[in-house]
Amino acid sequence: MKFIHAADLHLDSPFLGLTTLPSSLLATVRQSTFAAATRIFDRALAEHVDFVVLAGDLFDRSEQSVAAQAFLFQQFQRLDDAQIPVLISFGNHDYAADQRQAVAYPTNVTTFGPKVGTKTLTLVSGETVSVSGFSYPERWVTTDPMADFPDHAQTDWHIGLLHGAVATGSVDHYAPFTIDELLAKRYDYWALGHIHHRQLLNEQPPILYAGNPQGRSINETGTKGAYLVTNQQGKLVPEFFETGVVDWETPIVQLTATTLSELSEQVATWLADHPATKPTLTAMTVELGTALVESISTDWLSLFQKTHQRQMKASQRFVIRLDVTAPAVTLVAPQLDQVYWDQGATTVFTTANEEQLFGKLAQNPALAAWFEQPATRARLQVLAEQNLRQVMGEVGHDVS
Repeated sequence: MKFIHAADLHLDSPFLGLTTLPSSLLATVRQSTFAAATRIFDRALAEHVDFVVLAGDLFDRSEQSVAAQAFLFQQFQRLDDAQIPVLISFGNHDYAADQRQAVAYPTNVTTFGPKVGTKTLTLVSGETVSVSGFSYPERWVTTDPMADFPDHAQTDWHIGLLHGAVATGSVDHYAPFTIDELLAKRYDYWALGHIHHRQLLNEQPPILYAGNPQGRSINETGTKGAYLVTNQQGKLVPEFFETGVVDWETPIVQLTATTLSELSEQVATWLADHPATKPTLTAMTVELGTALVESISTDWLSLFQKTHQRQMKASQRFVIRLDVTAPAVTLVAPQLDQVYWDQGATTVFTTANEEQLFGKLAQNPALAAWFEQPATRARLQVLAEQNLRQVMGEVGHDVS
């Protein structure tokens, strides 16, 4: 037996906030979810798989565009021509039943309804396969659906199709389940959807999130794709294959720039030294060893994008965000030379200046007596110097 497990195609993803991309690259990004999905169906045809399972969120929103619906119909027709069945559960993004019913898919397509159902297939090899699943009737499914899934059927294989998330113990909105519940059904494979980073929750039997076939934002980094699952000595073994058209990366780079001109040159050099294998939208964090002597304006990145398009195109990296961290600027004044202090003290700490500063306080007999003591004058000079050093230190000056 051989089948493909994919999920979270998110056709029609809007890819907002990328207006600074070159027009040709922006067009590639906006079509990337369709191109990645095409690679899944191409692989299904090339491998002559027995069937394809799609675990939810085929569309990015419940109001699917005509273009997205037409695209899927065309792809499903290709599989129908090759006699490859497709089994679909809809998730929290494409839950609306009336939208699903608006298009009659080819006869090879099974869409699960709001209640758990089971579809049995008989393969060319004569093996029988049961596939159990359901589709979201609304955006949130807060109850655990596992009680409605049957135990392993009297077929050679049983596969669970589930768009959901592992229960956290708090309020769960996406068909919460536990791994123990899935294992208790004794299925041979659980094809999961909803989490966009591929994750293996259990090795045998495989309980597996395929992840999405195309990253849609800077939060969805890493290689994207789907799984080809084959029977190897009586066990189902998933093999990942890549489908992503555009990558997203968040590198942290150490540079030595002290001016904006140097920063531009060093970022451009890093791009040239770290080329990507496909168009890669890059959000860089630059860590500087010393502070920039100039501030970065809000339009600096836009200027960099315009003046370094050739370098970015050559490296297949386009910088969409750049954050700079650097040590804080510390102002260090010349050391307070004791010689100059002493010279200044002889002109500042005169009897006339001290008496003028003391002023009306001398009218108090006790204060007047204290002020006339020789030790008082010396003490005042020490306190004045300490206060000056404290003030200078608070504004970042070293006066030691």
